[in-house]
Amino acid sequence: MLTPRKILIVEDHGDLLNLLGEALALLGWETIPAESGRDALDKLKRETPSVIFVNLRTPVMNAIKLAVSLKSHPAYKKIPLLAASENSRGLNRERCLALGFDDFISKPLELPELEIRLTNILSAEKRKAIRASGSMNLTSNRRGRSPWGAARRRVA
Repeated sequence: MLTPRKILIVEDHGDLLNLLGEALALLGWETIPAESGRDALDKLKRETPSVIFVNLRTPVMNAIKLAVSLKSHPAYKKIPLLAASENSRGLNRERCLALGFDDFISKPLELPELEIRLTNILSAEKRKAIRASGSMNLTSNRRGRSPWGAARRRVA
């Protein structure tokens, strides 16, 4: 069974928030809109997303304070954060990663690039979960039998 992909979008421009929500819905995402960092925290009390998309220039509570708050909260710290902004004020991917975000995408947004970033974030989270659950031994425990089955055995 597939886990539903749910994204909290923190964007203060209403038109972009709606457009982004519609585009992501077409890609199979359930969207949760939030117009500020404070609004995002309120929405998180009711729903848990797979990813949080954050415009770095959000009002009321800025994106950096939001990231710090989320990464220090036991219930929210594992939710991946995707930062989005114009490449200005020295905010680039490396700086955003250092601030606690899991990835960065520059604006103007291109839907194929956004889809790739979100897919990569979810894949990375799955890999972390697998590593955290301990190593898995995928070798066969059956002695004397070929792992490829009888069809590959040489018949004398």
